[in-house]
Amino acid sequence: MTRISTWKSNSAFEVVVGPYTLRLAQEKSEVMECLRLRHEIFCKEMAGRTTKSGLDYDEFDKICDHLMIVHTPTNKIIGTYRLNLSKNSDRFYTETEFEIAEWIAQSDKVFIELGRACIHKDHRRGIVISLLWRGIAEYMKAVEAEILLGCSSVKVEDARSAALLLKYLELTGGLRKHLFQAKPKYQMPDFLFWQMVFSQGLSEAQMAEAEEKIPALLKGYLKAGAKICSYPAYDKDFCCIDFMTLLDRSELDQKIVKKFMNA
Repeated sequence: MTRISTWKSNSAFEVVVGPYTLRLAQEKSEVMECLRLRHEIFCKEMAGRTTKSGLDYDEFDKICDHLMIVHTPTNKIIGTYRLNLSKNSDRFYTETEFEIAEWIAQSDKVFIELGRACIHKDHRRGIVISLLWRGIAEYMKAVEAEILLGCSSVKVEDARSAALLLKYLELTGGLRKHLFQAKPKYQMPDFLFWQMVFSQGLSEAQMAEAEEKIPALLKGYLKAGAKICSYPAYDKDFCCIDFMTLLDRSELDQKIVKKFMNA
């Protein structure tokens, strides 16, 4: 690990709700605890493996801000989110999985790339998910960002499930018209076959199956007005598929705006 970037602004925020405190990490020790939490969830819980360092990190962590939720009674970080601001960076994790270089180059809006969101298994409840949303909203407002984007992970590994989910999202209005391709390394060999199988629609049972597979965080994005804008990318390292997800501030559900952005 090299330098950790911390965002320091007159608009720095802290929100306390019940036993939880939401704020940005300002010390290296706080960022390191976020990386340990990510290791616990992404490496051990999701992928069934560990690293020698006991940390989950990559080249982007040193240029990002890290939103965190502290459980006040134990003083432990139980939730975190990585925030990469386009004003400060020209490198984005999403670009490693999806063919979006041209879109980034042409974008004239300030955007935040969200990533590596996780919550400790003992604290996965509505209040904590809502707090993460509050942090994103506060940060978005402070840096005057207009777009949120990132990779939304779903814990499936087979092409059938990936195609089922994409069709479900299409039928429920969760897809943008133009979909970005996954880079060759992340494409699923049998995906086109299963896409053809589901091309005529889904049965009631298949709709229910797809609904069950979508994680709470992605459901929250979609409820807020986000859209999926890519074909699935298979992440072998973390045994999941990723969808590029995009939320334009102008398309935010107004209930979310009122609740979290004080607008």
